[in-house]
Amino acid sequence: YSGRFGKLLHTEEIQMEVDIQRYNMQEAPLQRDSNPRLLRLKVPGLAENRPSVLKGDHLFVQERFGGSVGTIRYKGYVHHTELLEVKLGFHNQLLNKFITGMTVDVQFTFGRLPLRLQHRAVQEAAAKPMMSHVLFPQNSSVGAFQNIRDPNAIFFDRMLRDNEEQNRAVRHIVAGTSRPAPYLIFGPPGTGKTMTTVEAIKQVHNLNAKSVILACAPSNSAADLLAQRLIKEAQFKASLFRMNAVSRRWDSLPQDLKDARCCNYDSRGEVYFPSKEEIMEKYRIVVTTLVTAGRLASANFPPGHFTHIFIDESGHAVEPEAVIPVSGLLSPESGGQLVLAGDPKQLGPVLRSPVAIKHGLAMSLLERLMTQCPLYQRGEDGQYDSRVLTKLVRNYRSHPAILKEPNEMFYHGELEVYADPLVRESLCRWENLPEPAKGNFPVNFHGVEGTDEREGNSPSFFNAREVATVLDYVHELLNIRGGMRVTQKDIGIISPYRRQVQKIQQALRLQNVSDIKVGSVEEFQGQERLVIIVSTVRSTRQEYLKMDKDYNLGFLNNPKRFNVAITRAKALLIVVGNPYTLSRDEYWGRFLEYCRRNGGY
Repeated sequence: YSGRFGKLLHTEEIQMEVDIQRYNMQEAPLQRDSNPRLLRLKVPGLAENRPSVLKGDHLFVQERFGGSVGTIRYKGYVHHTELLEVKLGFHNQLLNKFITGMTVDVQFTFGRLPLRLQHRAVQEAAAKPMMSHVLFPQNSSVGAFQNIRDPNAIFFDRMLRDNEEQNRAVRHIVAGTSRPAPYLIFGPPGTGKTMTTVEAIKQVHNLNAKSVILACAPSNSAADLLAQRLIKEAQFKASLFRMNAVSRRWDSLPQDLKDARCCNYDSRGEVYFPSKEEIMEKYRIVVTTLVTAGRLASANFPPGHFTHIFIDESGHAVEPEAVIPVSGLLSPESGGQLVLAGDPKQLGPVLRSPVAIKHGLAMSLLERLMTQCPLYQRGEDGQYDSRVLTKLVRNYRSHPAILKEPNEMFYHGELEVYADPLVRESLCRWENLPEPAKGNFPVNFHGVEGTDEREGNSPSFFNAREVATVLDYVHELLNIRGGMRVTQKDIGIISPYRRQVQKIQQALRLQNVSDIKVGSVEEFQGQERLVIIVSTVRSTRQEYLKMDKDYNLGFLNNPKRFNVAITRAKALLIVVGNPYTLSRDEYWGRFLEYCRRNGGY
């Protein structure tokens, strides 16, 4: 286990090293900061994490003298990042000879802490015999389900009380029926997976006075969402601690978390870490990212201190990342419970190395358990064992026409439409829908035969004709006459290529449209909009399709990316693309045929 993951993590690290070197800079000017101990460096692309440079990271610089480069490499530590520049601390040797206008060659590195924590986690997991019951569960060791007090009387979220699957998941988690095996909440799009996770955390906290809960997610935004939903009830505010990494800036925190004073920042907005004793004394719910949980794992909490570990969006994390809090803080021998929430049919972890992807690093712990562990498979009756897994089936997001195809392709046709009829049907009679589709089919495929273009040798493409078509739709939507008003914030635009995203953003800015979110599929996972417009870009040449496959770009041959893109819309889905290219793909081919059959083409 640790040997295999060790090799895969090293493979990924080598690729990360190669990729970051693309951003190295020649003859870059350094500037003196208002703080005389720091120097400033402009980094193009910083705003969109290309390269990703965080507080606490380091880079190397070498002085430039005319055409030649100095022999001494200076290590610069990142003290602060802004939109376009970083503030760096250097050794006195460089600071003392700094003159305004000094130019340097810059070599970027990346923070290795997340990788080091993942290596440690898989080694620890392999060394603890009881961990095999969590990571390779054979048969749930708990028998019959012990019911807890009448759930109708105690649910915080009234919607859950009436939702049979969410209700069942919460009751099983509170009763601990899966232990020591993990409990899985399988949450397809729009089914309220995070809502269920949050309710389960609240119930465990209230019904088990000895419980101490660690709630994690792969990203800050997903961890913030857990904390935001938990602090809505005053009783959880005092006992909740949202622990952030040193690299996170105070101004990136949501306002309600700042106001709740539940985060680890001092009066100057700097991160501090309370002692282990203070955490044990004050907090019964700790919310953090998986990587930052490594700090807790290093702190030598008494075994069994954390009784429950919840991981939301667990499908986004590589297995070694999910194992950071598990191998470091969970004690299955003293009844510790792991809960994983996510959807293995949606996007998995973002990885750089095609070799690591090919050999299985892109498979999350959630997906591995659901696809390879008999305990989590459907029985002969087509049902899952509710002692260990609940599949949520009520979709609160989309119009039935938007949900139908992904439901049949990925979810055995089991999802049920529970979206608010007023919202989901608000654009069914939109005047720009094809005539046969008006009334009950708010899905439109708009065929465009554009050309793939790129700048230099970049693997990121754009398609100017599709940009123009997308803009036409935006204009029509924002100027609807009569009926439902559509605002900029109601619209989301998805494209799988960074360059197409930028071209659409630029075009919208020229029209003074600034509140429409445009992003990759990855940026839209977990989000929803009234209207979604998808620009698929890919149009022509065969060798480009191979490039997409090598770089894991684009929509073709990527069912998970296809699934996420077409399940974000509530009331209207518009896809702009080349039907000849897309029809070669099994999933897009089915979707095209579906649109054609229903007049939405």
